[in-house]
Amino acid sequence: MATSKPITLLYFAGVRTAIAHEPESQTIALPTHPFPLSSLREFLTTSVHPNNAELERVLERSAWSVEEEMIDREEEAGVLLKGGETVCAIPPVSGG
Repeated sequence: MATSKPITLLYFAGVRTAIAHEPESQTIALPTHPFPLSSLREFLTTSVHPNNAELERVLERSAWSVEEEMIDREEEAGVLLKGGETVCAIPPVSGG
């Protein structure tokens, strides 16, 4: 049986603050392959970092980057993670 490649998650800004006890990056195995990007928020908040309301709140407002390419929210369901990708949650930022 072939082993599926994990993905690498990068954490920074509000996401990093919500899981301060974790390293800035984390390699995780996905429950299925391919795995829809649109399901990653729920997977992270129920299986990887459960019971973290702050993370759930930040991820709900965040966009995703896959292999350094921003993914529009309405396109998330069409992006299938096959393993080996680098994925980053991009929280909203403000500036002045």
